Amino acid sequence: MNQRKAREQRRQAAAAAPPARQSRGRSILLAVVGTVAVATLVTVGVIAARNTGPAQAVGLSDARSVSFTGVDPVTGKDVALADYAGKPVVINVWGSWCEGCEAEAADLQTFVERHPEAQMIGVDLQDSKDAAKAFYVRHGWSHPGVFDPRGEISGSLGIQGTPTTFFLDSKHRIVTQIVGATDLEGFERGLEAALAS
Repeated sequence: MNQRKAREQRRQAAAAAPPARQSRGRSILLAVVGTVAVATLVTVGVIAARNTGPAQAVGLSDARSVSFTGVDPVTGKDVALADYAGKPVVINVWGSWCEGCEAEAADLQTFVERHPEAQMIGVDLQDSKDAAKAFYVRHGWSHPGVFDPRGEISGSLGIQGTPTTFFLDSKHRIVTQIVGATDLEGFERGLEAALAS
């Protein structure tokens, strides 16, 4: 009788083991998939947030129209690209944490002052509102911007690093972009391309 009970218990234990192994295997698979997903997100974030070094002008063969709305991190007002219909727009994706953004900030302000024919809009990427306000004050900026803490707007524009500056024609099609920090001459060349299209 004891042998019969022991065999029955072994049979029950064997029958119960495969689901446990499957469950353990499923848990391991989910852990691996989760780790890969997190690593991918971190890599994309690092690429999007890196200082790309010297500026590189990128001409575009297929100009695409863009549109976005958001809240200005400094004033709290709503900002929409559509509000500037018929006017060329320069979009500068930046962050207060970005060394290249700091390096080009003074030239960007000079550019804005010299070119009222174009509308400057900043896209504040993965930042805090307090840091954005301090950056605006430090550099005397007053142009509108949108707060982009999760990078949704920046991602839709297709940034490859920060800073990135996009030059849009009057129909709000991206004509050219500069990846990396640039200077006054770089901003002006980008605007010339937008005005010529």
